[in-house]
Amino acid sequence: MKTLQTLALFLFLSVGLFAQRGSGLNGTSSSTANQASAAKTYGISIVQSYFQSNCPSVYEQLAPTVVNVAPQFLSPSTITSTPKDVIRKTDFCANTPLKDKTTTWTTYLANYNPTIMDSRQFATNYPRQQALLNLRSGDFFFDGGVLKPGGTNLFNNVSAVQFVVRKNSRGVFEITMVTLP
Repeated sequence: MKTLQTLALFLFLSVGLFAQRGSGLNGTSSSTANQASAAKTYGISIVQSYFQSNCPSVYEQLAPTVVNVAPQFLSPSTITSTPKDVIRKTDFCANTPLKDKTTTWTTYLANYNPTIMDSRQFATNYPRQQALLNLRSGDFFFDGGVLKPGGTNLFNNVSAVQFVVRKNSRGVFEITMVTLP
């Protein structure tokens, strides 16, 4: 079963990477397209952690200070900056975002088409949110909640799989903006 999941993830990522290369990520440079591809792969790994019941891994990926948007990422009414050390891991991981804990990663892949946007694309698609959140160059908005046509919603709160990632000073992606529980 693990081999099948790994194969499905590899196939999924390969198709996604090919599609991004083919589109040139809407005319952006190959460096930006490569960064977007890496950010998307990172985002997918975060979503997969929920299916592996590994929320502590997601918590560890939070930046030292995260921007919290509530109630939902794409319709924020409250935006606060929160130091990670104030966020209790037990509170962060208290509830799974999945409607059914037995849902598999393969089911997610069959129902969702995760997307990635750089800060420029985000500003174009979500000008109101960009004005509030002010994503900067090098930031990527990962949306793991994009349903395929006819897909089934697997999440209690889709905002759990919508977040902003950025490379830190060590060149490692981290989550800088989330909807905290």
